[in-house]
Amino acid sequence: MLCSLSGQVPVEPVVSLKSGHVFEKRLLLKYLEQNQRRCPITSEELDAERDLLALQTATLKTSRTTPTAAILSPEASSVPQLLTTFQNEWDAVMLETFTLKQHLEQTRQELSHALYQHDAACRVIARLNADTATLRQQVAHLTTSQSRSNDGNMDGSSATSTAARAHPSATLAPDVLTAIEATQKQLATRRKAFKKTDGPQRASLLSGLPNWRLASSHTLHDADKSGVTCVAIDPKRPTRVATGGVDKRVQLFDTHAQQLRATLAGHGKKVSDVAFHPTAELVVTASHDKTLKLWTAAASADEAYRVGHTLDGFDDAVTSVSVHPTGDYVLSGALDATWAIHDVRQGHLLSRYALSGALARPGATVASKDATRCARFHPDGGIFGTAAASKVVQMWAVNTLSNVVTLTGHAAPVAALCFSENGYYLASGSDDGVVKFWDLRKATSFLELDLKQMGPDTLELGSIHALSFDASGSHLAVASAQTVQVLKEVSKNGWEVVKSFSEHKAAVTGVQFAPDSTFLASTSMDRSLKLYR
Repeated sequence: MLCSLSGQVPVEPVVSLKSGHVFEKRLLLKYLEQNQRRCPITSEELDAERDLLALQTATLKTSRTTPTAAILSPEASSVPQLLTTFQNEWDAVMLETFTLKQHLEQTRQELSHALYQHDAACRVIARLNADTATLRQQVAHLTTSQSRSNDGNMDGSSATSTAARAHPSATLAPDVLTAIEATQKQLATRRKAFKKTDGPQRASLLSGLPNWRLASSHTLHDADKSGVTCVAIDPKRPTRVATGGVDKRVQLFDTHAQQLRATLAGHGKKVSDVAFHPTAELVVTASHDKTLKLWTAAASADEAYRVGHTLDGFDDAVTSVSVHPTGDYVLSGALDATWAIHDVRQGHLLSRYALSGALARPGATVASKDATRCARFHPDGGIFGTAAASKVVQMWAVNTLSNVVTLTGHAAPVAALCFSENGYYLASGSDDGVVKFWDLRKATSFLELDLKQMGPDTLELGSIHALSFDASGSHLAVASAQTVQVLKEVSKNGWEVVKSFSEHKAAVTGVQFAPDSTFLASTSMDRSLKLYR
């Protein structure tokens, strides 16, 4: 039997007739005096005369037959006054402890309620921020559309300047061509030195590639709309990898920290391609919502990005994006059988052409059954290539924006292109699982490899989805079916498969060598990003 206040065996126990709780009489009387005669447990009114019943207990004795009560009684001591003082202090401590326990329990309940309110407020704020971002994008889109619609009402030099921004021109401006030609000459000179020194060193880094294994696998993007559609590695920071998904988002993953750094949300349909700017903190994305988006790093927070420009004007899904070596221009291809070049910094359309070679005006639908499956700048930036559903590869000159040569020989739609860093090799892959190597100096194909013979003999399972040369140009990674095949140049005009990775469980959609040749990254419709080294 313990006191409900002190938790100890009472010397003079009493019981409340209202609640049935047991108390030490002296503690209870002191509590009633201090708390308006309220029960410490039930807070009911408690009369010390009528509502308390003294309990009679058996007297416990020690081995010397001395009653316990006598031992605890102050009168049994030679210092009764001191013991009485100690007893009063103890009683006060017990009462204060009990009060503190009550206050602690009340504070816990209030804190729990406050935490629930805080969590609800955070959810509301997050939803409002998302709604605000969506509304800002809609306002920006409406502002851009209104600006274009007002172009025809302007006159004088202002009208000429606006028209130059809004409508594509047949050729690029002289200042643009001057910058591109200067960069082309500089990169061509640098490439010659690279072949003699850095090239062989980079190739030696891949000498152990046949022994590479799956280093890590990471599941990304939403499970509801599963699938990773593309991959890109940042040339400024090779540990940062960008992936685009069916969930309409782009995610930036840190391979060193093994964690997600940022998610870029804003597209209305699945992302089809992604590319990093060579020098600036800028990410370019292409989507099936018929737009390109230029994402710039926010100054307020590291690894946070916002939409700098949204580039539209396409009649169908944008399939690919490629950043010019100058970093000032971006090339894109779309399923409406067109390609376009935009100014990255201003977000202006510079030129847009159909694959037929005709200038494509805004608002005018291109009458064609063809489609641009892929578009890529040459490493020097002087030319670029387009892969078409009509089974051809076209090479275009940047200075004239004209088709300088058409490469034929594929028996199925061409889906992927990749220029070698040596400057004169081009690899193309088609839906029938065939990879063709082209010598741009002669505009001819010197090698054809049918990769689907290495797997199931079906066009779907043997399709080529992506290609990537390493920095030395001696290896080519191919995303074919559910595997990643790595080809190596074993002789002049001779290439063979030296490694095959088959860890993916669905179609491989993207593949790329790291700029420093230290690892290989691949993505798949199984929602995974896999790293091999």
